[in-house]
Amino acid sequence: MCGIFAVVNDKSNQAAQTTLIGLKKLEYRGYDSWGIALIPEKRKKIKVEKHIGKIGQAETKLPNGNIAIGHTRWATHGGVTDRNAHPHLDCKKEIAVIHNGIVENYKVIKSNLSNKGHVFKSETDTEVIAHLIEEKSKKVPIIKAVFDTFNSLVGSNAIVVLDTNTETVLACRNGSPLVAGIGNNQFFLGSDVPAFLKFTNRVHFLHDGEAVVLSKKGVKLYDLKSGNEKMLNAQILDWKMEDAEKGGYQHFLLKEIVEQKNTIPKTAKINKPALKTISEKIRNGYKIVMSACGTAYYCTLAAKYFFAQLGIESETYGSYEYLPFTKFANKKTVFISVSQSGETADTLIAARAAKKQGAYIVAVVNARGSTLERLADSTLSVGAGPEIAVVSTKAFTAQLSTLYLLAHYAINKPEKGISKIYQLGKSLEKWINTKLFTQITKLAATLINNEDLYLIGKHLNYPASLEFALKIKESSYIHSEAFAAGELKHGVITLIQKGTPCFVLSSNDEAKDEVLSSAAELKARGGKIIGISPVKSAEFDFHIKTLDLGDLTFFPNVIVGQLLGYYLGIGRGTDPDKPRNLAKSVTVK
Repeated sequence: MCGIFAVVNDKSNQAAQTTLIGLKKLEYRGYDSWGIALIPEKRKKIKVEKHIGKIGQAETKLPNGNIAIGHTRWATHGGVTDRNAHPHLDCKKEIAVIHNGIVENYKVIKSNLSNKGHVFKSETDTEVIAHLIEEKSKKVPIIKAVFDTFNSLVGSNAIVVLDTNTETVLACRNGSPLVAGIGNNQFFLGSDVPAFLKFTNRVHFLHDGEAVVLSKKGVKLYDLKSGNEKMLNAQILDWKMEDAEKGGYQHFLLKEIVEQKNTIPKTAKINKPALKTISEKIRNGYKIVMSACGTAYYCTLAAKYFFAQLGIESETYGSYEYLPFTKFANKKTVFISVSQSGETADTLIAARAAKKQGAYIVAVVNARGSTLERLADSTLSVGAGPEIAVVSTKAFTAQLSTLYLLAHYAINKPEKGISKIYQLGKSLEKWINTKLFTQITKLAATLINNEDLYLIGKHLNYPASLEFALKIKESSYIHSEAFAAGELKHGVITLIQKGTPCFVLSSNDEAKDEVLSSAAELKARGGKIIGISPVKSAEFDFHIKTLDLGDLTFFPNVIVGQLLGYYLGIGRGTDPDKPRNLAKSVTVK
């Protein structure tokens, strides 16, 4: 969840400033607090600066130096205080540690170290790592001390250690993302590539059980179990710096919503060999099971409808509830895991459980080099580029369009699916414009003081309603709840009273008349009916016209929800890029 950054051999000799800039690019991973540790020029004692709250426009007062590490925190153990912010130091202030994950056995370690005279200053599980390294380094070199310490930790973790004596940065990974950047005589670490993309796109994504040591001479890769050095084969990413910048938009969220007119059609150009391989298995009788969390789960639910329309049966599960059903996976199962980051803990647990049963694992991911990608037998990388806003938009639609294409590949009609996705992109190019923004802004102004919104949809518009409601919750903190239209008479309608905002999502399909009948029932109880559909209806008090694209009307209907969540958030004073209590990558259970 937390964000990690490090630089060695900073060319500007302002490593703290470079680290601060990197942390600002990682703030979407956690924004309870932030901190930096630096080895100052011509000094051995580490200097630390840390603060609670978002980084925002913060500046650092740390002195010059060319080696630093930094951290932006999403709190797990210990409250949000300056003391609990990372980095954490050993007793001698010669070792600093930052950490992403949870040390499940930290209480035992802390008790043992306290008995040996170590003094702790925070409530965190992370601080025990610094003191344990200090204790072990009394007898063995720092590299072995760090590796032995990390191997003794229970849980999914990534740590970065700053050592003053050797002037090195050491990092270890098991379950939490970490990537090394190899620049021109300067070297970086980050939880995600955008943190150092300004300096280099030459990277190595650490695998579980790997460690790197960054010194002024370069980067060395190690196997954590054996301690032996490994060959480091860096890869060049095709990401560009502007992909991780706002590009003139006020927020990343708005930029990424607009980018969908390009990211959706892009999916039709990529993954063709993998789509062919997976589809052949489906045609050969493999059962499809899809698993994901949050927005990605709603993606799988919509994909289930797409598969069904083409005569293909599939199942979908929230990853956090999959384990009771693992026993039904076997060697004739295509298990599709969907995750923006590829690091979601529950999604990985479900995928590993299915793989153990012999299932063929397919990763549908956006981030490169993820754990899920390496676990999978086949990967569908959706190519949406860096998604910086915590609220997922372009990754969601790129994942769904990829699964839509897979469904068409599976019935041996890939060109039909490709053509429809291209046409969707062209239609969105014209439709996503200032006129749409103005109309949604006006609607947001009428809803800004409401604390409850309800949504209904049927068939494909049911998962569309679920995702629409989630975007409003995430971005504006308004309680928004979606129901299948058929559920109204089974208790839900008791929530409706005079003036209650009720969204009705519909398409020009066989379910339209039934949904409009449900809208009439809501209106009869006093509901304010807001129609999101290609066709206006007498039941609507307010109407946002979307594109009439058959089953692909799902996409513009959801995009309205993304934009409405954004503008409601702006009006209510939230930060649309970094909603409270949320982090981009949920790497803990």
